[in-house]
Amino acid sequence: MPVTSLIAAGLLLPVLALAACAVLALAARHLRTEPRLLADQINALLPQTQCGQCGHAGCKPYAEFIAGGGAINRCPPGGATTIARLATLLGVERQPLDATHGTEGKRKVAHIREAECIGCTKCIQACPVDAILGSARHMHTVIVSECTGCDLCVEPCPVDCIDMIPVTADCEPAPPVRDEVTTARACKRCGLCNDACPVKLLPQQLYWHARASDTDGMQALRLPDCIECGACDWACPSHIALTDHFRAGKQQLRELAERRSLAVRWRPRFEAHQSRMARDQAEQEQRRLERAALAATQQSAPGAMTAQDAVAAALARVQAKKAAKAAQSQAPQDKPA
Repeated sequence: MPVTSLIAAGLLLPVLALAACAVLALAARHLRTEPRLLADQINALLPQTQCGQCGHAGCKPYAEFIAGGGAINRCPPGGATTIARLATLLGVERQPLDATHGTEGKRKVAHIREAECIGCTKCIQACPVDAILGSARHMHTVIVSECTGCDLCVEPCPVDCIDMIPVTADCEPAPPVRDEVTTARACKRCGLCNDACPVKLLPQQLYWHARASDTDGMQALRLPDCIECGACDWACPSHIALTDHFRAGKQQLRELAERRSLAVRWRPRFEAHQSRMARDQAEQEQRRLERAALAATQQSAPGAMTAQDAVAAALARVQAKKAAKAAQSQAPQDKPA
């Protein structure tokens, strides 16, 4: 190979490397996720209870906090499932729930003991999604289907007539498929349950996902398609009640789907509540300014009475009435004939 060709190749390689670096830098600049877009994606994964347990005034502020590099494990209503989804989205390690912000539990809704309600409207003002109906000095009630269980209405109630009640499951756990009493042993991974499944599922893999409450894995392996026939139970040489695990897993998937559906409804209600509160505050401020302007106009008018003069005149009238009443009581009264 000629020397000139070697020299040309040696000069061309750095140029190509610099061009490739420039292309990658340009792509990174234009294709990276913007903070606002990332915050919206994170907000879509949060449960939208607007409870404030994370230390922020709602799910959206917490999403912006996470987008800025904040911790992803401060949402007790979302629990481990939400933490796992956030970790997947952000490409970070999963973390256990921060116990200082609360513990994960079943969803609850508010219940007002209506006979004890005094109609103070403080719970209505505290509700972030306007799920409480009522008016001043009248009984209040909760729209159960719209209540997020945020617990924010309990503390402002002056008569403590609000309880947080757990939401019961739609169905009770079904009894075991087997009639005889058997002792379950560890899974042998023999695969006999997979061969016995009439709908061609993978009960062996589904069993491990169900035990770990891995909703993503159960959904990916089509657990909702299980017809609960019990064939895998009879085929299992370890006597594992697989169908019971699958029933529990399907219940978890139903609860997860319900929470997602509720989150879709709660988010616009919270945004509408925030807009209404801002509008009411602006109207109150406008009325205050108008009253202040009217008072200033009245005080600047010729012969206008100042606030101190008005108070002094009112006190003088009260003193005059008291003096007249005292004189009337001391005057001699005519005796009857």
